[in-house]
Amino acid sequence: MHENKYPLVTHPRDPRFLTLRSLQSAKGRLQAGLFVIEGIRHVARAIEQHAPLQLIFTDPSVLSNPFGQRLAKRARQSGVPGIRLTSELYREFTLAAEPQGIGATIRQQWSRLEDIKLARDSFWLAVESIDLPGNLGTIIRTAEAAGVTGIIMLGPDADPWDPACVRASMGSLFSPVFVRSDIREFVHWARSSRVAIVGSSPSGLLDYKAFRCRWPAVLLIGSERQGLSQQLIEESDFMIRIPMRGRCDSINAAVAAGVLLFEISSQHQ
Repeated sequence: MHENKYPLVTHPRDPRFLTLRSLQSAKGRLQAGLFVIEGIRHVARAIEQHAPLQLIFTDPSVLSNPFGQRLAKRARQSGVPGIRLTSELYREFTLAAEPQGIGATIRQQWSRLEDIKLARDSFWLAVESIDLPGNLGTIIRTAEAAGVTGIIMLGPDADPWDPACVRASMGSLFSPVFVRSDIREFVHWARSSRVAIVGSSPSGLLDYKAFRCRWPAVLLIGSERQGLSQQLIEESDFMIRIPMRGRCDSINAAVAAGVLLFEISSQHQ
C-alpha cells in the first residue's frame, strides 16, 4: 500500500494532532506512556530494532524521498496505523530545522531493577540528573557505542523521552535496557548484586586512567551544575576524576561521560 492511503489531518484541533502535540510535554508523555521520534534514520532504526511503534505520521515531503516512502509502507504493512499531516501542521509540530517528513510515536519501555538478570561482566550507566536533554541524548548515544547493557535513571529529572534527548540520541534509544529507580532502591540492588558503584567527580580520589574496574559495574554521572549528590558520593565504591589542565575546573557532562565510558569499556574487553 502507498503512504498516501493514510488519512489526512488538516486542522490543528483534530484530536489526532492534539494527541501528537501532547507528547511534546513531559506530562503528556507520562500520561500516554509514549514518545515521539522524527526523521528517516530514527524511524528506520526503530523498525530494525522492532520498537513498539504506535503511529506513523508523515507530511507531503516524504513523497519526494523513496526511502521515506518505503519506511512508511513497511510500517503500514506491519499493521502500524498512520496519518498524514499537512506541511503547515508538520512544521508547527516538528523541532527539526529541515524535517524529513516522517516520524512515529513509540511505547516507552521501562524495566525494573528487580527483574534484571545481571550478567557477571555487565556494564551499566546510572544518570542522576542532567540539566540539558540534548546532553542526555548524547550520553545515551555514547553509552550504546561503549557497549553499556542498560541505563538507570535515578529520579524523575532525567527524561530519555524528551524530544531534544531523542533527537540527540540519533536512534540509540532502542538497544539499551532503561530503568527508572530511586537512589535507595538502586543502592540496595547494587549491594545485593555485588555491582561496583563507580562515581565520577572533579574531586574524585582516583585518576580515571589509574582506575581498574571490577565487574559487574555501574558508572554514575551527575548533573552539569551540581555533579553527583552527596548521598551517591558516599555510596560509591570508587570515586574517579578526569584531571584538568589550564584554568578549566570541569567539562561538559556528556564529554566527561564519553571519556569515562570508553575507558571503563576498554577494561571490559
